[in-house]
Amino acid sequence: MPGSSTSRFTDSEDYQADLGDAFAGLVVTTPAAFTACATRITLRHLSLLCARESLSRVAFVSLPSDRAFISFSSDPTHSVVWRGRRLGQGEIMFHGYRERLHQRTDGRSCWRMIELSTASLADLARIETGAALAPPAMGQILRPSPNDRKRLVRIHREAARLAETRPQILSHPEVIRGMEAELGEVLAACLTNAEVCPETEAVRRANAIMVRFEEILTAHPDQSLHLAEVRDQLGVSDRAFRKLCLNVLGVGAGRYKHLRRLGQARAAIMRAGDEKASIAEIARHAGFNKHRFSAYYRAAFGETPSMTRQRARSV
Repeated sequence: MPGSSTSRFTDSEDYQADLGDAFAGLVVTTPAAFTACATRITLRHLSLLCARESLSRVAFVSLPSDRAFISFSSDPTHSVVWRGRRLGQGEIMFHGYRERLHQRTDGRSCWRMIELSTASLADLARIETGAALAPPAMGQILRPSPNDRKRLVRIHREAARLAETRPQILSHPEVIRGMEAELGEVLAACLTNAEVCPETEAVRRANAIMVRFEEILTAHPDQSLHLAEVRDQLGVSDRAFRKLCLNVLGVGAGRYKHLRRLGQARAAIMRAGDEKASIAEIARHAGFNKHRFSAYYRAAFGETPSMTRQRARSV
């Protein structure tokens, strides 16, 4: 149903939950207080997201098969990195069918996304161009004409501004039809008339390795895997793996694994609420020594595990 909402967050777990199941994991890589704002606009066939975040973080994204996604940054000084490739000024990302990849931000960021069903994408393309269109097998970085991209950003930005300041306007059928028609026209132009940035086989292989790395970590939630074991399973050298992690994740593999487990422990503490599971049990399940866990936790999140549990109980 058409409408809009704006939500503000002071907790990365709540923010990840709001982003939905596609964002399977979100790891904040800067030890400071995280804040975010997510503005959503739902039209008849298109959904828009404007996300603003305060700190560097990494998310593992797993896109559903029945939806098409287009993402871009509206601020060239705070661009987003997809699978190790930073979107340049004037570029957009046309995400692949059932794509799995990492998305990274470096510091303060503002990124935007458009979502629609694959059926709606095909219908839109036929109406605007006379030809069918479907998500590519692997995400493509596109360079639309400067005018088309500028118009795309302007419409998306205006929709977010209305949602945040005058949301009642976005409930009017005339406004919804007009905005969707204008957005659909320029979106079709951006996807069909753009220059496709070439992707090498090395980029595809690097993404496959990092997705496999995420799978290995997920398969071993309760033990601290040695990185040598991980590299052996991935079939890569120490140097190559270190370079891949810095390029895709922005941090080393050990640091990412450490912060990822801390985030899982934090989510478990918040979920536990008034239940009897002790913080020591949660720490042990996440693979931490109970004597060091509190210090690690406080360094990452600026509060103790007990403080997190108390906040969860009060909510």
